[in-house]
Amino acid sequence: MEKGKLIVIEGISGSGQQVTSGITVLKQALIAAGHEVVECANPDSGRAQELGLASVFNWPFGKDIRADFFLEGAVRAEIFKNIVRPAIDEGKIVLCKQSSISSLANAWVNGHTNHFDVLRQLEKVSRGYLFDDEIYPDLTLFYDVPAQEAFERIEDVLQIHHEGGIEYYQKMRSFYLGEISRWHGYRIDASADRSQEEIFADAWALVKPILW
Repeated sequence: MEKGKLIVIEGISGSGQQVTSGITVLKQALIAAGHEVVECANPDSGRAQELGLASVFNWPFGKDIRADFFLEGAVRAEIFKNIVRPAIDEGKIVLCKQSSISSLANAWVNGHTNHFDVLRQLEKVSRGYLFDDEIYPDLTLFYDVPAQEAFERIEDVLQIHHEGGIEYYQKMRSFYLGEISRWHGYRIDASADRSQEEIFADAWALVKPILW
């Protein structure tokens, strides 16, 4: 049996709509091409609050980047071991919404740049390193939304405010652009002036080579 593939779809805060749409159309195309597809998502503080975990743990998700980083790593370890690994071994395609880069980006944007190499090692452990089962993405797609667009969606539409203002989104986007090449990654222009069909065409052109 041919080994499956892990494809990670990433984006900065405020690009969730484009990332979710990207996963949906990619899944449809992969199924149409005869592949079995499994979806997963990396946790973040917003999702933890949505699930009610903040009240269960009495934990201020989204306020302490240190706690969030370890939470995300622990849940990633569980997802990679029990969802991603079995799916890959069974020859399936895994589409993962956000993963390692998002955890590293949150730490970086919040100013935790000293000993960043240690954070990289901790993130690596969450993917199975030290347990003889490290999983690395076969492809990472960065759906690149301009910082101003992301800022307006989060601040004006969703009414969620970051103390850093527009600079917060600029710094996060800058980190992604510098980081993506480490993860078998490519940038996809997902700005508002492009149609979903155009964005999908770019993504599919990058996905096809790793499948056949």
